Amino acid sequence: MNTSVLAHLAARFKVPHPETLLTEALHFVLTRHPAAREAVIALLATDSVPDDVRDWIKFTSEASGTEPSGRVDIAGRVGSRTWLSIEGKLGAPLTPHQPVEYVRALEKGGSILFVCPAPRIPRLLAELAARTTRAGQSSPGEEWRAGRAGDMWLTLAEGRRMGVTSWRYLLTELGDAVPEFDGPMTSDLHQLEGLVAKFEDELLDWTTEELTSGGLGATFAKALHTTRVLSRIVAEELGTAHAPHWHTPSKNAVLPSLELWDWYGQRFRAAGSGFAVCLEPTTYWGLEGCRSPLRVGFEVAEARLPLDRLYQVYLHMHALSDGCFHELSHPPTNAVDPAPRSDGWWLLPFPLRPGLAGEEAVDEMRATARTLLTPLLSAVQVPPLVGTAKAPIPASSTPGDTPSEPLPPPSY
Repeated sequence: MNTSVLAHLAARFKVPHPETLLTEALHFVLTRHPAAREAVIALLATDSVPDDVRDWIKFTSEASGTEPSGRVDIAGRVGSRTWLSIEGKLGAPLTPHQPVEYVRALEKGGSILFVCPAPRIPRLLAELAARTTRAGQSSPGEEWRAGRAGDMWLTLAEGRRMGVTSWRYLLTELGDAVPEFDGPMTSDLHQLEGLVAKFEDELLDWTTEELTSGGLGATFAKALHTTRVLSRIVAEELGTAHAPHWHTPSKNAVLPSLELWDWYGQRFRAAGSGFAVCLEPTTYWGLEGCRSPLRVGFEVAEARLPLDRLYQVYLHMHALSDGCFHELSHPPTNAVDPAPRSDGWWLLPFPLRPGLAGEEAVDEMRATARTLLTPLLSAVQVPPLVGTAKAPIPASSTPGDTPSEPLPPPSY
């Protein structure tokens, strides 16, 4: 991953709104470097924007629109007239006035470009088209058309148009425009690339439907990335390496049909528990009763702990998972039965809260993982990692027999 001083500082000081940091950095590049300004104007402007207007376009950040309902991140203006707009996105959802009010603020023949992580593009295309169609700004069934730099464009009313591209495509376009021996522009783009490399790896939000219905394309890619993040969190909690990958049965293995499944995630050898983080695209996700694409649990064949003891740990963790889902669901979802003692895998769904993105989503996943791992860490007596904020696990949390009373759900 590209690194930079700016990306390091953004991570070190926990920037609360990374979209703002990215768009301010982009605005700085556009205003400091004429070559960058010209490249973006060439990318966004249609033939409806006169040449003399292009010469006078000035980019401003977080410009106030004609309506009090919001501000576009970067506006290309001549005086008070907005010809070009850029709206930066990472994981945050569209606000109620996007893109309709931003389109209304454009001059006839103007363009607005949404820039987002590549995996988000398919969903954003559908959301934007649906909103402009409802507002009468685009025709029903109007198709997106590809541009020259990984950008997609939708024709709007009154000669306007709306585009979507990824941060990486946009930076590639700017990189191609760097004049020879222009060290300052190269350095500034490197800083911006470092920020993008950091923030594009952050989590996107999940809808309730996506969590339970399965998915292909961008939704599947999001599930893989969320699994990688959970694997990293669990690795940090257990003090082991982070190395998720696809697991497939050996071609020479003789296994019952129930064991012939591929899964993505990581086995954790620590303490001999056979603990694993799993994404199972065909075994659970999308089936009736599914509450999350992610699973955690135990591969019995890998466990060296006494299985009777480990099964009690699993039941305790399963009850904690149900408590989390009860807290997340309105109305509460029905509990999922734990795996029988005789199964080769003892799995439980990992709760994810819909609507969270970025660091907020990671923080909640970490809190949930710590809650679910408490019985295991107590049973195997794994000490807290030095330098973490994790408190020592009290003796009262040690799981015994199946609890006679329901376990209280963790606080969120």
